[in-house]
Amino acid sequence: MGNTPRAVTAESFILVPHTVTDLEDFSAHHERYLVSIDAEPERAVSLWHERLRDNPYGSEGFLDLRYHGQELMAPELWDEVYGIWHSLVEIIDDFLATGTGSDLFPDQPVGIELKSHGRSAVFRVHEKSVTVDPEEFIPGVLHEAKRYFSWVALRIGSDETPVLERIESVGARFRREQHRST
Repeated sequence: MGNTPRAVTAESFILVPHTVTDLEDFSAHHERYLVSIDAEPERAVSLWHERLRDNPYGSEGFLDLRYHGQELMAPELWDEVYGIWHSLVEIIDDFLATGTGSDLFPDQPVGIELKSHGRSAVFRVHEKSVTVDPEEFIPGVLHEAKRYFSWVALRIGSDETPVLERIESVGARFRREQHRST
């Protein structure tokens, strides 16, 4: 890949427990409330396990998903990051099958949708829509999902084999579809 910028980038964050009391301040200064799994992996693991003591999920936080640098999810849309990544993989699979994939955030009525629009697609999260090129968006999201679930397996110690196999399966389906269309 060299120095070529990636079309899709993602950074997953874990929410520091018991910190958000002002949503406006959270939106303006999310760095005070969130810990990057990439920049501070040890602290993120510790927070994940701390969250698990009081909550059913340790991954509550924020997914900073970007397409060519453009933010796709607003910081105030924090939720269970693990579930968002699962949804993105399923949305892509549905998109490949029908031209539309959609789901909701795990713990709030925030929609995520990927819908065919001619040779491109529209990716929508809540009220924000961005036109994307499926040929770069889909493999980019799958790459980032694999990176996230590999981190969870390595750092948290959970067996992520089924979801990693699912990502590979969806990626293979995408490649088959691309091969057929050329």
